[in-house]
Amino acid sequence: MIDISVVIPVYNAGDFIHTCLDSIIAQEGNHKYEIILVDDGSTDNSVEVILRYEKSEELVKSGGRIVLMQQQNAGPSKARNRAIEAARGRYLAFIDADDYWKPEFFKRTMDFLDKHEECIGVSVLQQVDTVSGTHVSPKIPNGGLSDNDTCRYADGYVIKDFFSFWGERMHICPGGAMMRTDVVKATGGMREDLRITEDLEFWGYSALFGKWGLIPEVLFMGCGAQTVTSREDWIRRMKRRWDNAPTVAEWEKRLVKKCPSLLQDKSYHVVQGAICRNLAYCQLLSGRTLLARKEVIKYSKYITKDAIGKLMGLAKLSSLTWWGLCKFLKWREWHRK
Repeated sequence: MIDISVVIPVYNAGDFIHTCLDSIIAQEGNHKYEIILVDDGSTDNSVEVILRYEKSEELVKSGGRIVLMQQQNAGPSKARNRAIEAARGRYLAFIDADDYWKPEFFKRTMDFLDKHEECIGVSVLQQVDTVSGTHVSPKIPNGGLSDNDTCRYADGYVIKDFFSFWGERMHICPGGAMMRTDVVKATGGMREDLRITEDLEFWGYSALFGKWGLIPEVLFMGCGAQTVTSREDWIRRMKRRWDNAPTVAEWEKRLVKKCPSLLQDKSYHVVQGAICRNLAYCQLLSGRTLLARKEVIKYSKYITKDAIGKLMGLAKLSSLTWWGLCKFLKWREWHRK
C-alpha cells in the first residue's frame, strides 16, 4: 500500500525542481510514496530533469516512485486535479515545484492524522520568501484547542472553530498540509474556473468535510520569490492574477451550495471579510475600481482590519476618496521594493 501521494504541478521548473524532489526523497521514516508530477506545457528542460530522478537509486531506496503526466498549458488546478484522480496513497500532499519540505514533514503530519481520525487534514507552519521579504505564518494562537485535546501543543492540535481561525490567518497553502486522499477525491478537487485563490477556496470547501489540525512548527519552506527575475516580471505575473480576481459570491458559490447556512455563520463572516479584502485589492489594481468598491461596501462589516482593510473601509464612503485610494495602491505596487 502507498502511504502518501505527492502532487506537483510543473511549469518551466527545470532550474529549481531538484530542491523540491530532493526534500521528498530525504523525508524521515519508512514510507511508501508516489510523486505525481503533471507537466503543464513546460518549454524548458523540466521533463528531462524529472526523468533523471525517475531512474535514480535514491528514489527507489527511499520507498518512492515517480508518475509523470503531461498536458497542454491549462493552469495548476487542472494539473492538480489530474494528479488527484491518479493518486493511490492513503494521504495526499500538494507542493509546488519551487518549494520544499523539512525532513520531518511526512512523519509529523502522518502521525497526527493517524492519531486524530476526526481530522481530514493537518497543516504546518510555513516560512515563505516573497518579493517583500521572509514571513512565517500563521502566528501561534493562545487558544484554538479542541475541547477533547489529547496531544501536547507542540505535537499539534485540532482547530475548534476552523472558519474564524482560518479567516484571521489564511494559514494553509499548497505544500503546507497533508490530507486524507479519500476526502480530497470526495471534494472533486480544485475549481478549474478560478485562476486566483483557487487553493483558498479548496481549503475552505474541504473544511465542510471534517476538522482540520495544526502542527505549530515550520516544516514547509516556500521559495516562490526565487523564480522572479525582475520587477517587471513580478508585475507581469501579478497582473494576470489581478485581472482574474472574481467576486466574493463567485468565489464562495461551491461552499454555499454545499452548506447554505454558512451565510448566517459569524465565523464564516470572518472568511468573507478576508477574501473580500484580498479580491477587492486585486480588482482595483486591475482597473475594476467600481466593482472593488461595491464589494467593500457589501462586506464592510466583516472586512479584515489590517492597514489596507481599514483604508478600504474609510475610502469606500465616497467615489473621490476611493479614487484616491486606488491611485495610491497602484503607485505602491509599482514601487514596492
